[in-house]
Amino acid sequence: MAQKDSPEVARGSCISRIQSMVASGKNSAVAISRFVLSGPEEVVGLKLTELASKVDTSVASISRYCNLLGYENYRAFQIDLTTSLAGNTLAVSDFFSPGDDARVLIKRVFEMNRQGLADTEALINHVALIEVARLIMQSRRLCLLGIGASGLVAKSAALRLSSLGITAFALTDPYEGLLALSSTHPKDVVIAISHTGRSELVIELLELAREKGARTVALTNYSDSILADKCEFALLTSFRERRINAAVSSSSIEQLCVLDAIYFVIAHLQGPKAEETVLEIESNAERIIRSKP
Repeated sequence: MAQKDSPEVARGSCISRIQSMVASGKNSAVAISRFVLSGPEEVVGLKLTELASKVDTSVASISRYCNLLGYENYRAFQIDLTTSLAGNTLAVSDFFSPGDDARVLIKRVFEMNRQGLADTEALINHVALIEVARLIMQSRRLCLLGIGASGLVAKSAALRLSSLGITAFALTDPYEGLLALSSTHPKDVVIAISHTGRSELVIELLELAREKGARTVALTNYSDSILADKCEFALLTSFRERRINAAVSSSSIEQLCVLDAIYFVIAHLQGPKAEETVLEIESNAERIIRSKP
């Protein structure tokens, strides 16, 4: 079971948690989430029984919903919802439409990504992230699983972490992943990247690594996804995909930022060694790759 975020770790992340639940939760959780998002200011003043009545569900269902979000009880949920509202963490609305001016679209793309990063920062479990960074430092090798856009994120992260002396591989091809993970070791760390947490290929390859005893990490948008549930650690992004005609937004920026945070934590923990490694690589790049002035 994945390590879940807690309100103490991610104070003020309530809205981000609820938005994730809308897209991935069970029917009852989705209904509660939609009601809360339609009027969060009202919900902070409702008693448990009043909210249950308005959503046409039971008190027990509301309590289970709060627990699923990571809160000890309904009161803790209300407190963090209030904090979330005060911090103005409500996500940018689904604003794309075919008639929008191109300049307006450009502005909104930046707004959308700024909001996604802010929501992800509020949601991320710092304790879990630091523990994952320590595991990577001590690992024999790091494998990053990803398909499609998540595969590009895996490649970028593997390259970046390699600059710290980490043996890191990006596995973006099914056969490549099968070969690499068939020899997984308990001292290996596998990070599986999937926005939905429902990529069958990524989940199957992750299962193979688990059978070999590897430490497993999910990087996904949904805390109750299959991928998050199967991993030891779950690092969550908070990004609502939006669509305009054939164009679809992506959570790649949020995924990269989480992996970048791991990179900097590892560099910090390594101390002078990290600086020496990076300087050596930079010196070799100047000598071998870059043209002379």
